Amino acid sequence: MKIKVRGIQYFYQIHQQNKDLPYLVLLHGFMGSSQSFKELIPSLSTFCNPITIDLLGHGETDGSEMHYRFASREQTADIIKLISEQFQYPLFLYGYSMGGRLALQIALQRPDLIQGLILESTTFGIENEQERQARQVLDAQRADSISGNFDQFLKEWELLPIFESNSLHKEAKILIKEIQKNQTPLWISNSLLGFGTGNMPCVKNELDKLAMPVQLFAGENDQKFTNVMATMQNRISNATLKIFENANHRVHIEQIEEFVKSLKKFILTNTLS
Repeated sequence: MKIKVRGIQYFYQIHQQNKDLPYLVLLHGFMGSSQSFKELIPSLSTFCNPITIDLLGHGETDGSEMHYRFASREQTADIIKLISEQFQYPLFLYGYSMGGRLALQIALQRPDLIQGLILESTTFGIENEQERQARQVLDAQRADSISGNFDQFLKEWELLPIFESNSLHKEAKILIKEIQKNQTPLWISNSLLGFGTGNMPCVKNELDKLAMPVQLFAGENDQKFTNVMATMQNRISNATLKIFENANHRVHIEQIEEFVKSLKKFILTNTLS
């Protein structure tokens, strides 16, 4: 369904409402949508009530012609308002990549909404100012590419090393391409400019404030994010890190069965009675 949140029409789906099961909100990555979790929903519904949200400018959620509307503080405020007014909380919050960065910001600002936090292949931000500026330049270049030739950008994006995988089946590859090509280039471009890794606030020094249970997921072939999430584990008192064998950046698609099994264990272990 669609609902207006702070002037933006957001699309979300509550896939099941079983009063005996906890709720799980799933936040997708850059150029993804609720459809990214299509194959997971049946399995997740056996132990929780899945809720999927199309993030700002993605899928069926509207975007903005102003890139600053995509800023971390804006999107965090959107999802906090949506959760606090429309869903039963505290709930479990999961975020993959870009969605993980957003989930982390939400958990830090409103820990009362979160029963447990699950982060996959994501980061707390860039600490070094020189690296931060370099990433801003890269994001701006990519934004220009999106605006100039979106089809070419998609081809180059899919060739990035973090997306290399021998585990993706044909249907998953087709779904990913379908989701990406149906995005609105202007909104995707503005998403990079407003909420790219170089523009989000670095919260490394705030990680020790997280008191809720935290589950971290990364793929063994995704060395950069494996290292980042190991740092997160060391700084969060109640965090566990699971490294998935034969997986790269998209663990939830590459290792579906093992991912669901691990997620189920975390949720059942930390569900409030």
